[in-house]
Amino acid sequence: MNDLRKIVLFLIGLYFLFRYVLFPIIRFIINIFKLSKLKKQIQDFGKEIIRLPRKQKITKKKIYAYCIFCVYCICFGILSKIYITFIGAFIFLPVILDFIIIREYTEYNGIYENGIVVGSFLEYKYLFSWKKINDDKISLLKQDGLRFDLEAKDKQKEIIDYFISKGIPEEQ
Repeated sequence: MNDLRKIVLFLIGLYFLFRYVLFPIIRFIINIFKLSKLKKQIQDFGKEIIRLPRKQKITKKKIYAYCIFCVYCICFGILSKIYITFIGAFIFLPVILDFIIIREYTEYNGIYENGIVVGSFLEYKYLFSWKKINDDKISLLKQDGLRFDLEAKDKQKEIIDYFISKGIPEEQ
């Protein structure tokens, strides 16, 4: 019974190590890589066809709040010598970089020759279909089954015509 308990506790500890330390570190490294390649990827967008609203949904205040929380976790861990609080900083560092990347992409929201930019860049080959939701929104279905909405407002007809010209079918 004692050996089974040790195995279960070891597996639980391993789960928390992977979930709250290793995965955030990997996401952090991936986000640093994405941020460094951002300028090159902007050139890959091609010519802007239709400009979309570029309103920032992630404010700088939110990013600063996460940064302050990370500094707080680190300072608290050092001062109290409870080093497990560093995990809080590990968890929020990738989130901060995600927010920065989304803010950078939002500056370029639009329909381009080689894809769509709405918080990130999506090439047309990864789009499966589209459908009209109402007079303001078009819903796009990606190849992986995920769906997102595009605020089209008065440019909906142009966007639909462009999708048809790119060979993206309308969803039934």
